[in-house]
Amino acid sequence: MADDDTPATTRRIVIFLDIDGVLQPPSKQTRFKHDLEELRRSLAGEFDDANYLSMDKYDLGAVYYDWDSEAVQRLRALCTDFDAHIVVSSDWRRSKSVGQLQALFRVHDLHEYVTDATKEIDGPPHYRAGEVKEYLDSHPEIDRFVIIDDGYGHEFDELFPEQFVHTGYRLEAHDEQRARQILSGIPAQPNRPWPPAPAGWR
Repeated sequence: MADDDTPATTRRIVIFLDIDGVLQPPSKQTRFKHDLEELRRSLAGEFDDANYLSMDKYDLGAVYYDWDSEAVQRLRALCTDFDAHIVVSSDWRRSKSVGQLQALFRVHDLHEYVTDATKEIDGPPHYRAGEVKEYLDSHPEIDRFVIIDDGYGHEFDELFPEQFVHTGYRLEAHDEQRARQILSGIPAQPNRPWPPAPAGWR
């Protein structure tokens, strides 16, 4: 959370965002039915950006064809209503620059909200929750934040029980409502109880 000495004008509201199971429903794989090379060329022309030509065509196909439109709209509403920045915590950040992530989100006109990504910590005890903690520790200007993820429930509930929204298939209306409560500073109901994590689970 932000230090009390941090000027109000520099304080930020952040959404730590997973993608699979939030924007990308696990069972939606229609991209494989389309010409993804043509999609690359089409996006490069539409946005006048040749960088699309060298981007992973399956990532582009997933964003264009398989991201859930209602989940995308709910995310956009959170960003616009709270002037929130997106910090990507998803595995999608691997081997991608912030600029490349912005290009992916540009397909849905969300690129202006994407400002950063967390760094990977490959190990226990907290995995992705530990990555978020490290980011928060190095960015004291963050005033409020919410974590939206379909996994790592035990770790997030241990470190951030009041800031974590656990999704299932996608970002649903009740998930958006919980995120709104958190970003508004209203105490949110706890996530559902978690069963013990299986051995070796990550």
